[in-house]
Amino acid sequence: MFPTPKPRAGLLGLTVVASGMSTSLSRRRLLAGCAVGLTVGLAGCADPDVAMFVERVPTDRAIAERATVGPDRYEGHESLVASAVDGGTTATGEYGPPFEPDRPVAYDGAVYDFEWDDTGDTESRTEYAVTLTVYDDDRATDIDFTELPAIDRDRLRNVQRLIEATEAQAESESDSNSESAEPRRLRFQHYYTKAEREASAIVPDPEYDVIAVNGRPTTVAVEPTTVSLSVYRYTATERAPTLAAFGGDLRANHRVALTGLSEAERDFFEAVSSEGSYYQGSFGDDREEAFAKVADRLVAEPALFVENRAGEWLVTYDGETYWVEIDFVRMEEYADRLTAVDSL
Repeated sequence: MFPTPKPRAGLLGLTVVASGMSTSLSRRRLLAGCAVGLTVGLAGCADPDVAMFVERVPTDRAIAERATVGPDRYEGHESLVASAVDGGTTATGEYGPPFEPDRPVAYDGAVYDFEWDDTGDTESRTEYAVTLTVYDDDRATDIDFTELPAIDRDRLRNVQRLIEATEAQAESESDSNSESAEPRRLRFQHYYTKAEREASAIVPDPEYDVIAVNGRPTTVAVEPTTVSLSVYRYTATERAPTLAAFGGDLRANHRVALTGLSEAERDFFEAVSSEGSYYQGSFGDDREEAFAKVADRLVAEPALFVENRAGEWLVTYDGETYWVEIDFVRMEEYADRLTAVDSL
């Protein structure tokens, strides 16, 4: 596979990577939030050593939906996917392939295996580095962020959240430093098409000197920069004519049967399947032993998908079929035992 995209350099460590596959908020990102304490309001979620997710998949189609990259996960790459299916296509990426599905792709009701490789060719384009400097004073502003054109609000959609973060940081620093806080700078780099440039009030030249963001006066500076993009070739091969056919194949060939469990292990699995998730933290849990027994059973079998310290299995239990994902965040003794099936 290809290396993880590297973020562009920015000020204060606040950067945006404007390439790669677009996905909705995933369980993996939720887990990442748990790991750094961003979602501590969720019961049992703070600082987990492991996270387990169980979802019933009653039909072959439901199985396939978990085992494929669907349209919601390739938003923004619909044309690439369609062209790859229709004989192949090329696409550019600055830090790697723009679309890297980690499993087969569902398109127009069928399922496809995707392959991509670097052609060795390059293309160049102009992107725009937008630097926002946030001040804590009463200087006049020209427009509110919410009144900017839609393209600018979209490109800078994270700016309000980041400014809130810098404000919290400034308040924290002011507790120990009586000196006035320095202005906060946020830097974003994006590509704008010709139509987007024409609609924008920010690029190529800002129409406003000072924007009000969260009530804070924020100056805008824009600098064009030329970037080199690698060209990648994408091809797609039909794997199954329908989602149901693909799911049926997985059900027939890759199920893991959870049988012979103790009463405590059964109670544990049934509770997690009912609740949807289980988090185990460093403070201990009265279900640790039951989890360990179930986890031992699963890691002894090849997973359908393995990524870093996480595995995904198709499990049958008491006549029902479930999709089980376990991320062994800090449990190397389990993560090191993860293996993937030779082929789906």
